[in-house]
Order: sequence, then structure tokens, then C-alpha cells
Amino acid sequence: MAGLRNSIVLKYLVSVGKPDTVSYPELINEICRHIDAEKASNLDASKLSQNILLGGGKRKMDSQVSRQDDDNNGKKNKNGGQNGGNNNNRGGPPPAQIPRFCKYTPLTDTVATVFNQAEHRGIFNYPLGIRTPANKRDNTKYCRFYRDTGHTTEECRVLKDEVERLIQRGQLREYVRGANQQPREARGLWHPHTDAIVVTLRITGQKVFRILVDNGSSADILFKSTFNKMNLVGVKIEPTTSSLSGFTGDSISSEGILNLPVELGSSPCQHIQAVDFVLVDCPSPYNAIIGRPTLNKIRAVTSTYHLLVKFPTVGGIGILRGDQTESREIYEAANRLA
Repeated sequence: MAGLRNSIVLKYLVSVGKPDTVSYPELINEICRHIDAEKASNLDASKLSQNILLGGGKRKMDSQVSRQDDDNNGKKNKNGGQNGGNNNNRGGPPPAQIPRFCKYTPLTDTVATVFNQAEHRGIFNYPLGIRTPANKRDNTKYCRFYRDTGHTTEECRVLKDEVERLIQRGQLREYVRGANQQPREARGLWHPHTDAIVVTLRITGQKVFRILVDNGSSADILFKSTFNKMNLVGVKIEPTTSSLSGFTGDSISSEGILNLPVELGSSPCQHIQAVDFVLVDCPSPYNAIIGRPTLNKIRAVTSTYHLLVKFPTVGGIGILRGDQTESREIYEAANRLA
């Protein structure tokens, strides 16, 4: 497990290519998937070792003992609530008979994700153990709810019933679709808010922070201070006589226009757009502004509520997520300077 802990996060973040676009739930699910695979492998090896030591004649006896244990465990549960399976010390309520349901409440996420994120609350009633004999199970699949092999957590029908039971008791309501909750893509944000969409993009292969996505801007702007830091040797600046005007009526002269490639989104839903930046020499808390010209070219849809930009690509829907913390830091810094 030590090697697992040291490598899972790094390998996953490297594999997605854009670590800053990975959400916390996605990271937790990926870690759980690796842990489940390792546990399934360890349990399978342990059972194989026991079979070798005890001999093939043990299998039939194990099956009979397993059925007898299930009956005994059921009696113990009715009498004293004892756990006869391998789920002792789980930190939640004692094992109980989980009711079966015919209809299930629509969820905003998978059952496995709900369990992974809510397990620490100690609200789940855990089952006594998988009744299927070990020699008839798929030992490559691991269930976190049972902590045993045979099926995956997502395939677990008992877990699905347990989640439904908790929802009907008024718990896990945040995972119920349409239950007067924030949309899934707005989770993790402070609400209510009036924050701007501030993103990080790669311009000419260089990561540039503090880029404002502004539907109200009629130009894509690169500030002179940022241009100097990027050290763009050999980039041609086309002269222009146009100027930019703000809502106060003040105008700012531009120093020219330069065409630079900008990477939008992450693979496979990535698009590289050539952007005509207007070079402006004036103080700004932002390094650049992506305005209507580029947003229209990539057919983007923006949502300030979700701090999100979506646009079509060959590989699917590309996404840019705004950094709310950075947006607030910029706003506070600008107010201090005002």
C-alpha cells in the first residue's frame, strides 16, 4: 500500500495531462479504483494460497460452511446485531437487513461515487458478507461496500438499496437530482458570488495565469508587462492606429496586434486557436483578456454562475474552469490599489 499511496496521485495527474482541471471527486474516484484493484489482487492471491495449502477437497466443504455461516450470521444479527462477516469495525451502525426497493431516486452521480464521498460519515449499514461461494465469484472485481471480491462497488445492488434507504430517511440529499441543489458543475464554489471567470491558459506553449474571460470585451488583449515577461523573440507585431475605449469613455492606444496560438481545454477535448491579441501598455491585475472575438470563433458558451466556459471540439466538449480563489484575490488587490 505504501507504493500505491506514493504513486497513484502522481500517475493519474500525469496521465490526464492537465492536473489543474481534475476535480476533487474525480481524484478520489481514481484513487479508490486503484485501491480496489490492489485489494482484489491481494484477496485473490490470499485465497489461492489457502487453496494450495488446504487442497482441492476443501472447496466443497468451504461452500457448505459458507452457507451455514450465513444462516448463523442472520440469527446472530436478529438476536444481538453481531457482525459475522468480514466487515467488523467499519465505524458505522451495526449490520442490519437492508430493504430492497423497486424504484430508485435519480442521482447526480454514480452509486460508487456517492459511497466514496460519504463513507466517512458513518451512516451506512453494512451487509454481513457476500453469500456467493468464493470459488464462483469474479475475483478480479472488488466491492468497497462489502470489502470483498465478486463484483465492483458500482455493480453492488445492496449498496444501491442502502443509498436509497438513506435518501428516504432524509440523508444524502445533496446527491438527489433536482432537489433544490446547486448544479453539479457549480459545486465546490462559494455561493452566492459575483466573481469573474479567471483562467490559466497556454499561450505559445507558456502557461499564463490570471487571464480574464470577458464577454463584454470587443478585443482580445495582451498586456505589455506580460508580453515582456514571455520573452517572445521574433514575434511580429502588426502596427495599428486603433484605440480601445472603456465604459468611462477613456481611450487607450494600442501598440500593435500580434497573432499567438492559445491552447484551450485539455486532451482529448482540446482546441488550439490563433488569437489576434491587441498589445496594450497599461497597468492591469490581469495578464491577458479573452474577449468576444475568440469566444465567438470557438463558439463558446460562458456561465459566470458556474465560472465555466464550454466549447465544441473534435474530441467532444472542451471546458475551461474559472479559478474562484484567484478571481477574488485579484479583485481584493485591485481594491487596495484603488
